Amino acid sequence: MTSVLYPRLLDRAARELHQLHTHATIEQLQERAAFAHRSAVFAATGGRRVTEDELQDLRNRIVKAAENAGFPGEGRRADRANFDLEVAQLLHERSGLVAAEASVRSIWAFLALVLLPDVSYWRYPSPPLDRVIGTDITRHVWGRLWWRAHLLALPGQVEPYRLLDAFGEAAFDQIFARRRSLGGSRALVRALAETWPNIERGGVNDRQLLRDVLKRLLRTSVIVEFEALDEDELRRQVAEAAAETVAVLAEDAPPSRRRHAQND
Repeated sequence: MTSVLYPRLLDRAARELHQLHTHATIEQLQERAAFAHRSAVFAATGGRRVTEDELQDLRNRIVKAAENAGFPGEGRRADRANFDLEVAQLLHERSGLVAAEASVRSIWAFLALVLLPDVSYWRYPSPPLDRVIGTDITRHVWGRLWWRAHLLALPGQVEPYRLLDAFGEAAFDQIFARRRSLGGSRALVRALAETWPNIERGGVNDRQLLRDVLKRLLRTSVIVEFEALDEDELRRQVAEAAAETVAVLAEDAPPSRRRHAQND
């Protein structure tokens, strides 16, 4: 697959735009949306440059998805969550990015601050720097969505993006934050998503359960090469880690929560 190269917004210009956009209305940001910037550059090699028509199409589709979620109004939290899922799939399907390009933070800065400033600051009003600059892609308004789709996509299947809603934003952030060890293994992340709905919680809340399961998998990764395992074995590894976590943490749960879990 030939990668599509996107403009990379230089850091100083990105910070200046963020300062400017922070005090603007959505209407003003709509007028500032553009397909190029004087401080944006392209990688010299590695693919072909994205065209203005492709940028226009990508913007139109994301704006339409935002309008369905209430843009430019505040909208409901559930609508914004659905917007994230729709845009994650859209970005992954239509951007033409490959993982190497998608790891370049200045590409995401361009998308947030030049191509989509109105939708970016609608999705995260008065955002901290990392939401739009890309200093941490796990928190970037658009970068985190592409990577969510990339790690959870099931190539060749009838519904390749059916796992996108397996985790909420906070839960997926926990996984992606460990991308150098766990998040970098697409097979393991997919196995975790496949297994997660069927895990018996035993009164343990999801956030605590996931945090501990990830710790156990991290320890296992020292001696097990997850990418070398087949799907069934990966799911077994996840299920065993979850069972061990529940066995330990359920004992520490308040008695009322344990009774409630048993009644369920």
